[in-house]
Amino acid sequence: MKRKYRENKWLWVGFLLLISLSLTLKPVEVNSESNLPPGIVAGDDQGIKIKNDGQYLVDIRDVAPGKKWSTKITIINIEEDIPYHLTMNVSKPTLIEGSLDLSEAIQMTLIYDGKTIYTGPLSGVSKTLNLQDKSAPLNLGTFKGGDTKMLEAQFELDGKSYTNRDFFKKNIVENSWQFKAVKTTLPDTKEPEQPDKPFLDKLVSKLRLPNTGEEWRNTLLFSCIGLFLVLVSLLIIKHKKQEKKPYKQNKKL
Repeated sequence: MKRKYRENKWLWVGFLLLISLSLTLKPVEVNSESNLPPGIVAGDDQGIKIKNDGQYLVDIRDVAPGKKWSTKITIINIEEDIPYHLTMNVSKPTLIEGSLDLSEAIQMTLIYDGKTIYTGPLSGVSKTLNLQDKSAPLNLGTFKGGDTKMLEAQFELDGKSYTNRDFFKKNIVENSWQFKAVKTTLPDTKEPEQPDKPFLDKLVSKLRLPNTGEEWRNTLLFSCIGLFLVLVSLLIIKHKKQEKKPYKQNKKL
């Protein structure tokens, strides 16, 4: 009996320990910010897809004076009836190594939907525009259902300003672009319904004299018909009044 009691006691102790551990050890939650919803699909011509956090890594390692290259990013809204408004930011360089700051040395041109929207250093900060400012992101417009647009980034390292002497050490730069899409609504393009015009306005608009000869004839014809109907109505009323007069006179007699 004592042995069974001890076994049961240890079972209860183990059970209570498991409960206490389950209450104290909470699972770690990994929150991934979804800046690109499933309806927005984006990727470059190298097969790199932008993930749902909206981050696109720009990693430059093998570059030489006078080198030019480009990257094309295609953005598609695969939703049928959900429009999205898209914006973009450039982060500060997360890695700079070597004797040359490539984030300032490399010049970048962004061409979006056929229009140049930025020209300046790779860092995203030029004399006229600061793509690092999160309070004023680059506006990439509204994507309706099925819309496809392309963002092309052209890079260049000037061969006159820099020489191989600047590359005794390996120069590396890394920064990321942040894309964000938000559901939006399209502007109402329907024409407002015109209120019904009063009867008098309709009559005036119909009787308004036109300019062409054919319309002149139609207007005169309808006017004559209208006058004829009015005249007939007056004659009928007059005839009825004359019929009533003899009856009243006979009644007085």
